[in-house]
Amino acid sequence: MEKKNDDFQKALNYAKRLIRFRSRSRKEMEEKLILKGFHQDIIQRILELLEKSGYVDDEKFAYLYAYDMLTVHGYGPYRIKSKLKELKVEDYIIDDALERIMKEVDLFQIMEKTVKLHRIDRKKIGDFLYRRGFPGELIRMFDIEGGANR
Repeated sequence: MEKKNDDFQKALNYAKRLIRFRSRSRKEMEEKLILKGFHQDIIQRILELLEKSGYVDDEKFAYLYAYDMLTVHGYGPYRIKSKLKELKVEDYIIDDALERIMKEVDLFQIMEKTVKLHRIDRKKIGDFLYRRGFPGELIRMFDIEGGANR
């Protein structure tokens, strides 16, 4: 019994340490705990505890991650969706988060800011924005409207 409590505490401390660096999806946290060698029943107890206390919440994680990637780092919705899939977030959660964010932000403004920040040559703007994950039709509209005022 003592060993099980000790393992539980070690797993909990490890999970809290991971969360200190950045929030995590439930699946990502589960995989990290498995890789560390913790027993499955301990992992499930840890995940339930973290979810109840609000430390692990896939909806909140997806929204905050996507919002940060878009507004701070200048990545487009396609790239963000791909990154969230890598982090094992379910598709419907990703779609909901992106839908909410697209209602809150001006993608043209973010594209403008990203292009200016990276000082991209006028001829290369379309390719650059495409690689950042912005939709092609939006890039064409951005280019037609003279994005980045160049």
